[in-house]
Amino acid sequence: MKAKRIKRKSTIQRLTTTTLILSILFVTTAYIHYTYKNIDINSTNYKTEKVQSTAFEQTVENEEEKSKNIADTLEETMESVVGISKLKDNGSSIFSNGNETSLGLGTGVIISENGYILSNEHVTGGKYSICYITLGNSKKYDGTVVWSDTDLDLSITKIEAKNLKYINLGNSSEVRIGETVYAIGNPIGFEFRRTVTSGIISSKNRSIKLEEENNVAYMSDLIQTDATINPGNSGGPLIYPNGEVIRNKHSKNILSRRNRICNPHKCSKTSYKKFYRKKHI
Repeated sequence: MKAKRIKRKSTIQRLTTTTLILSILFVTTAYIHYTYKNIDINSTNYKTEKVQSTAFEQTVENEEEKSKNIADTLEETMESVVGISKLKDNGSSIFSNGNETSLGLGTGVIISENGYILSNEHVTGGKYSICYITLGNSKKYDGTVVWSDTDLDLSITKIEAKNLKYINLGNSSEVRIGETVYAIGNPIGFEFRRTVTSGIISSKNRSIKLEEENNVAYMSDLIQTDATINPGNSGGPLIYPNGEVIRNKHSKNILSRRNRICNPHKCSKTSYKKFYRKKHI
């Protein structure tokens, strides 16, 4: 008798539990149905279509345009880059007998329309020295060094020419490490004239010790770049993508195998301004 009561009680509990679960499911289903039934969906307002991303396309177009602009700027800038030699006829190659300094094979940049050219003193020689200038159109001129500074290794040479395409001198104090720069020069001699290489600003405010022929000198506030610079590039410009000169390259001095340092362009600009005021270029 007692066992029957327990069995009956268990059956009632199961039925009650089942009924409760079914009731919950019913209420939940009814609620969901009622909720979504009242949502008005107008199929005419919705369209599904395949859209192709243009991000890659835009990036490629931007890079192509950027590359074209840089190429145009470099072509224009190269018109202001000249070849320099201390010898009138040196075979135009660094492979000739002698070294870069003795031959004076190097590069310069025209900085005024009436024939003033900025370069390194070790390329042109000191003040009153005679050197020989070859323009981009292959015209040759005798040049006279009208100003030089041994400590800065900078010089200004004058040729008798007018209406020359000249280069703008930028503000090197704003240069930042990691910025892309371009070097233009005549590596290995003028037969490889106006060669362009690129790199970044590796560091700033470098100082070096120079030892030549028992003479010791120090240069400071220098810029380091990894743009490839070879003998013959000395005196050429290191430029921003907009064509402004950052520094005159100084390829005599090496921090590592490929890293070159450049003498301060702000010194170049300051010296030129002082010379300009004095001579009224």
